[in-house]
Amino acid sequence: MSNATKKILILGATGYIGGTFLDALWKHPLAQSFDITAYVRSPEKAKKCEQVLGLKTVSGPLSAVEEAASKADIVLNFASSDDLPLTEAVLAGAKKHFASTGVPVALLHTSGTGIVTDKALGRYAGEKIVDDADSDTINALPVTQWHRNVDIPIVNAAKEGYVRTYIVYPGFVFGQATGKLVDLGIQNPCPTAAVAIARIGIARGQFGVVGPMNNIWNVVEVHDTIDLHMIIFNAIITGKQVPSGLDGHYVAENGFLAGKQYYPKIAEGLYVHGALKTPEVSEFTEAELAKIPMAAMFGTNSRTTSSRSRSIGWNPKVGPQEFLDGMKESMRVMVRLDKKQ
Repeated sequence: MSNATKKILILGATGYIGGTFLDALWKHPLAQSFDITAYVRSPEKAKKCEQVLGLKTVSGPLSAVEEAASKADIVLNFASSDDLPLTEAVLAGAKKHFASTGVPVALLHTSGTGIVTDKALGRYAGEKIVDDADSDTINALPVTQWHRNVDIPIVNAAKEGYVRTYIVYPGFVFGQATGKLVDLGIQNPCPTAAVAIARIGIARGQFGVVGPMNNIWNVVEVHDTIDLHMIIFNAIITGKQVPSGLDGHYVAENGFLAGKQYYPKIAEGLYVHGALKTPEVSEFTEAELAKIPMAAMFGTNSRTTSSRSRSIGWNPKVGPQEFLDGMKESMRVMVRLDKKQ
């Protein structure tokens, strides 16, 4: 990509990962050459981003996303990794861009290692480990796997040639997000997965777990995750060749933990900060799992390795122990923010 102004569309800019990347983008040495537009669903947040931060925004229906994507050189999607209509709008806009310019749009999309989950229900530690350099295995994962309903159309679009795609698959992301958006109260600063698990426990009255919690997930710190995205982004803007399309799979992980190691930490944090009356956990019943399908996902295995990510220079710094040590603070922040709402 030339030294001309890069027109960038970012989705999910007020979210946990997206807001952290946007903050890093503002600090980029080439930031003056970026023309950044954020799609912000909330008109109130969009107005605040424009007035306080000077950030260009678009909001409204998916047709607005399609229009914005048709004008972008690079699309950064940090929004829900399961939102197929949103992704279809991005791809429709990218196709229009290609039709008018003959240049493919670069799409950096955030998925998740949920693509390799199983049905362990907490009963066992999965033995199968998928490496991000194993493109054949990843590309063969069925549409029924988590996030694949969105990932498959993205790769198919790359095969058609109107986009160059790079998909990042973070594991269980942890750590506190920081930056301008957090300071303004626009961005969620707390780990998305941990918050989802915590809120189910709060609504239940006691923290719920799936089975004996033997299942394993890879973990990765939020700023380490952003570092991987930035390495890929820098390759895009400088024209450096890194794998894309059928080979554009990049896992973000830096070790793993069993559920029995981290779920009690979340429960303890909620108890200490007054959101639960006990730090003790109890197993979800079959009826509860049927009523709350998402809960069953917390009993799956998601084991991956990141050979491709590390081969392009990614070197994560923060590991599983910091995950455990920091969870109480994450719950403190979450509880404090929930009380304000």
